[in-house]
Amino acid sequence: MLDIGKLVKWLSGTSAKKEEVSTTSAERRRFQRLNLEDCEVSFFGGGPFPVSNLSYGGFRVDFAGWPGLAGIEKDTPYDCQLRMQGIQLACRVVVKNIFATLAGCAFADMTPAQSAVVSDFIKPRIVGCSLREINAAKLKNDTPELKMRWFQGENGAQVFLWQTLDGESVKQEFYFFDYFMTWDKEGEGLRTGKVRAESRSGFGRISPDSVVFYRIPPYRALKLGRTVLECSALPDEARARILHEIASEEKRLFHRYIVKDGVVAFVVDDLGGQRLTVLNISMNGIALYNSPESPITCEDTLPGRLIIGENSLRAAFKPAYAHANILGGRLLVENVVGQTSLQEFLAPRLLAQYLEEVPSPTDRPSYAPPGARSFLYTGLHNTHVLSLIETGGSLYSGRIAFMDRALKFHGKVLTEYSCPEGLIFPGDWELESAVVSPIAGVDPMTVQISREMIENSGQIASEVKQAWLAVLRVG
Repeated sequence: MLDIGKLVKWLSGTSAKKEEVSTTSAERRRFQRLNLEDCEVSFFGGGPFPVSNLSYGGFRVDFAGWPGLAGIEKDTPYDCQLRMQGIQLACRVVVKNIFATLAGCAFADMTPAQSAVVSDFIKPRIVGCSLREINAAKLKNDTPELKMRWFQGENGAQVFLWQTLDGESVKQEFYFFDYFMTWDKEGEGLRTGKVRAESRSGFGRISPDSVVFYRIPPYRALKLGRTVLECSALPDEARARILHEIASEEKRLFHRYIVKDGVVAFVVDDLGGQRLTVLNISMNGIALYNSPESPITCEDTLPGRLIIGENSLRAAFKPAYAHANILGGRLLVENVVGQTSLQEFLAPRLLAQYLEEVPSPTDRPSYAPPGARSFLYTGLHNTHVLSLIETGGSLYSGRIAFMDRALKFHGKVLTEYSCPEGLIFPGDWELESAVVSPIAGVDPMTVQISREMIENSGQIASEVKQAWLAVLRVG
């Protein structure tokens, strides 16, 4: 049985270990390379061995202390398991050269999906390493009383920073992979958006009118932005504040569900059953709409009931802050049954809230029927929904993955798998037997979480949503 408490804790997971990344501009190689930590490979019957100098074309591995080194043959293909931080990739390499205990390995026979794994890992790190300050004199400064600084890198990445004459940072803009982030000391904090296709350019600023801002920033945008900045050599004033804002937003992502359509309310016992609309909710916190004429203040703990659909949970609300007509604070659900009910409500909606469509896999499975369309949505951590939709709108094949679970639909059969390390690559149609294990039967809780995640996602296309719900309601 899926542990709903474990799922909620997984949703609030911490960031992976920060890697040390650098590139050397003096190197003139076919592929740019990254020197990084926490990357390793297992192959030739041994390992894991530390990997460094990773590139699109291969990597360097250190076999120090391993007696099997003498048996490795150059220009011979070997199957291996490459782990890049939390990403595991089964691939094939050819050893091209050996120097002492170091071996240079080139990727061989890579599928488009495998190449995408390596590219997605390397690209934001390469972009981060490429950011350099350039002369901003050619650009128009809308606020001449402030000094504007300009940093530019590969793939159109740019950072604009406005400072006072005393060096205080007051505003920043950050462009990367068609995402846009802006922070203003006098504004509302970090804002994240997507640059409209017709406005995309590799040079100079664009108007905020050319950006579609998200109500809730996508997890992918925050993760990519953080990676680019962490891997850069930007001065502290050009990255520290926006990294802090990204980290704060990521922390909220894992906990806070933005409530829609007034489906959750808090009824205060001491005020004659006054019903307050819930704006956002987490396992330990809540924000309510508090009308101007309301007598509620930040002084007292308020006993009452949390209304979620048809469920009524005994709870208490301890106000902590008030802003405009918003009252926020701690939520204390009274008993274990109520806490479980809240977990079952929150978990699938947190998963759904951050799903974002990304390019579908370039390699179609051999069993794909003519005219079938593929869709891919990714979200928090390893969460993803991969779908192959027939021309009639039915789900032909697909997968829903989150935490350590994966539901696969194929051949009109729904199968559940366990993936202890959560290392399924979203673009792979097939599940590697070395990564997942089938579970006898299908856990009803896994199906329920998946169904409610699909139902509550505002990003999934209607045809994909209908196709999955037809399967999950039967399942």
